[in-house]
Amino acid sequence: MAAKSDGDFQEWLEGVMEYYSNLSDVKRNLTIDCIIACSGSSQLSHLFAKTSLLLYRDFIKLLPAELKEHLLSFLDGKSLLICCCACKTWNDIISSSPRIWQQACRRSGLTVDKDLDNGDAKYWKSYFLEMTKRLHNMKSYKCFSTKTYDRNLRRVTAVYYHKGKVATASDSKIIQIWDCGRDVCLLTIRTDSSVASIKFDDSILIASSYLGHMVSWDAISGQRLTEYMRHSGAIFTFDYSKDMNLLISGSSDNRIKIWALSNGYLYKTLSDHSCWVLKVMLCPYTAEKGSKHMDRHLLFSLDKTVIVVRLMTFISSDMSPEGLYITTLYSIKHGRSDDSALFTPGLHFDGEFLYYPKESFDNQKSSTLCKWDVRQKCMVSEMELNLKVRALLGVGKKYVVILTPWQHKTLPNFIVLDKNSLEKVALWNIPPSKPIGPDCSQLCLGERDWLDGLDGKNDQGVLLTAAIDENCVYVLKWLPRSSQDAT
Repeated sequence: MAAKSDGDFQEWLEGVMEYYSNLSDVKRNLTIDCIIACSGSSQLSHLFAKTSLLLYRDFIKLLPAELKEHLLSFLDGKSLLICCCACKTWNDIISSSPRIWQQACRRSGLTVDKDLDNGDAKYWKSYFLEMTKRLHNMKSYKCFSTKTYDRNLRRVTAVYYHKGKVATASDSKIIQIWDCGRDVCLLTIRTDSSVASIKFDDSILIASSYLGHMVSWDAISGQRLTEYMRHSGAIFTFDYSKDMNLLISGSSDNRIKIWALSNGYLYKTLSDHSCWVLKVMLCPYTAEKGSKHMDRHLLFSLDKTVIVVRLMTFISSDMSPEGLYITTLYSIKHGRSDDSALFTPGLHFDGEFLYYPKESFDNQKSSTLCKWDVRQKCMVSEMELNLKVRALLGVGKKYVVILTPWQHKTLPNFIVLDKNSLEKVALWNIPPSKPIGPDCSQLCLGERDWLDGLDGKNDQGVLLTAAIDENCVYVLKWLPRSSQDAT
């Protein structure tokens, strides 16, 4: 067959292209397969070169700067680091954008301080890398340090932490406040009986006893202030509010008593629990718009089967006994009423939701974390933890802290979970201790700001204080990041 002239070839090619453009996708693919089948090495090499330009085109280079940054901000930190190694152009874009690294920090669960006006991309990249390593070390036993204090006391019955200080109480009828940083005893107080629970702040220390009474002392001088008399059973739990001048106590006599914090006057006794009161909690509650009473508080009380929710406020400004208003809003059933029901300590309120653990009815080796909407009076979620919970120690916006039963020194029983995914974020082994009291009085979380998310500043200080076997106090602390790097 005679070769076509250039003009004839061009006309033929245009006709083929027009005919090809009208084919279906299946017929187009079949045509290409036939062309490839009858092509030689030169044509195949040419085809590869042309398709490579189309397939491996760097579309990022073709986009406006704002759109480049927006698209890359959807990548997680690990992917961003891989992209930095792909080519110089991508590395320049990513390494010069603070927004990209701030978003990567948020995706990793880190807190980005909105008030920190820092547009330096190097700062945010360095912050991301440093805190990512911190999160990794939290899982691998490289993030915390411990210290065990043997005070030559009898059994330690209660501990409490506040602003770098820890208070301990023991069967020796001694209460001590220690400075955790300097390891110095700041105050020693002798009590009339063994302490069941203890709390303190900058000015006041309060302890409840197994004999049914409570006493308050000046937290600086140790001067005895007020005695609150009395319950007919052990006082496992109490809470107080200086703003309302109230002290609430719950006892094994099934009663709740409401006292004036300053002078011990008994305002009221509540008797609507049918078994031991294991936890009371007094929490500020935001008033609805238009309400005349802005100082409202919620009183939560818990026994092994129900949680009772009450609203408390003073109608009169002078906080007289006649002006104290208490109303029961509703009850939440959280456990079985039979004698075999097991109680798991831990009740936490974040201003909107109430969190508490309960034993899974279907699987006794697992516990459920319940989230209750207090205002809407409904259960939001019941998350299966696939862990047996001994105590719920803390709940924040980002993390949940639980203690599981001790099994072996090589197995973690102090576990931090991501609140949304329930992924294990931090692990540690706390030495075994005697059975935990109903109010978790033998365990106390230290600094709590990190529960809302790590921000590079709140991962320091005391993480946990615990009364353990052999009459000792166990303190778990954050390692400084410089020391962590050295290990």
